[in-house]
Amino acid sequence: MKLFIAITMIIFALLSGYYYIAWHRNLSPTHTVHYVGSKTCQACHPLHFTAQSHTLHTKIFHPVQSPDEILGDFTTPNPLVTFKKEDIEFVVGSAWEQVYLYRKGEDLYPFPAKWMVLTKEWVPFKIHTSMQTPASTHCNGCHTTGYNPKTHDFVEYGVRCEACHGPGGLHVAHMTQVTRTDCLICHEAKHPEGFKGDLVVSVKNSLCGQCHTRGKTVIQTDHGEVTAFNFPIRYLSHELNATFVPSTLESDPKQNYWWNNRLAKKRHQEFADFSLSKHARALKDLHQKPNPHNDRPVSDACLQCHSQDYRSAPKNHKPTLVTAQEGLTCVTCHEPHGLDRSAPSLLTASDRCGACHLSPTAKGEIERYGASHFPCPSDQVTCVDCHMPRIVKSGGTFSMHSHAFKIVPPEATKQYGMPNSCQNGACHQDRTTEWAIDAYRRFYKPQETLQAHLKGVK
Repeated sequence: MKLFIAITMIIFALLSGYYYIAWHRNLSPTHTVHYVGSKTCQACHPLHFTAQSHTLHTKIFHPVQSPDEILGDFTTPNPLVTFKKEDIEFVVGSAWEQVYLYRKGEDLYPFPAKWMVLTKEWVPFKIHTSMQTPASTHCNGCHTTGYNPKTHDFVEYGVRCEACHGPGGLHVAHMTQVTRTDCLICHEAKHPEGFKGDLVVSVKNSLCGQCHTRGKTVIQTDHGEVTAFNFPIRYLSHELNATFVPSTLESDPKQNYWWNNRLAKKRHQEFADFSLSKHARALKDLHQKPNPHNDRPVSDACLQCHSQDYRSAPKNHKPTLVTAQEGLTCVTCHEPHGLDRSAPSLLTASDRCGACHLSPTAKGEIERYGASHFPCPSDQVTCVDCHMPRIVKSGGTFSMHSHAFKIVPPEATKQYGMPNSCQNGACHQDRTTEWAIDAYRRFYKPQETLQAHLKGVK
């Protein structure tokens, strides 16, 4: 009996050691890298799951479950609408516009009209190229979770947990191991910090950029076939795959997607726009421009406004000026799980900007130009009205903010035919462009300021 107990304990110790080594090598003895679905994540992360479920990401593509999900007007006859409401099997979009899909064979294809939610009208869509626009190569890489470019299969409709964090199979296996009662007999219930080896945990712009960008990826399959995708594939949590060719002004001669000053004209180009901004260069500028603010010495504390990996790191594990890797990124302003929707104060743009900009910017402008930083009453406009003007077209109108964080002066309207910072949204729409140009010049008296703003959008 004693021998049996001794042998059992030895076997248990060996197995425990095997699991322990596998765990710390980020390997699993019984699991491979695979997707588990967001419902599995919900068990341990109910708050994040619920918050993310109410974001537009989850509603970006789904099979029709109720007629109420279809926002298009089918009561008024329209020659563009050659299909019935009950013919629609899948819906893409919910906030700005809706594209409707039907299944044919093994793929999904769009109907020849889409509904513009903001302007409440039908517009033509892929009338002559519908059958050349399958969802598998044109939509699913960004509108689903766990997309496989070889098989065109995916795990979930919409953008769910594993679209950003990667396959969760190993993570679930590891979490199961450290919470099993038989393991806890010998091992403390202590989780390795971050579990960064079994999940993607990144604040990089390229994580969001894998979908908030335009371009093409061309790959060759195992059978020698060449397939083109309208999105990046095989994202590795570092940079976009080298096979992805982004859209640029040079590749868009008709300027359907870009203004002539290289700012985005349509949605899904936020990654390229933000890459032009000083925010994206915040860390690099801190290293290259000693004492950038009133000759104050540069220190690790500066990283609070210049580095997102510093902002995201736990209090006792902050990177330094030497080890910090990222400037400001998308998640500096956008809480990726939608948790900020439960805290209304965080939705105020000026609060977000003012945490780093308000006092030094206002003081610097008065000292330099002898005038307030705000051309208009500060209780009537926010930072984004001027610095993130609505020059991006979506839903049939210029409804989305630019993410280049550059003032677009009224001169740009005259020069490029684009909306400007003074007349975007509901601002000064009752005035002429010439009035806006004159008002802008009178407020920003030094001519070099106007030239600097114009240069900033070239």
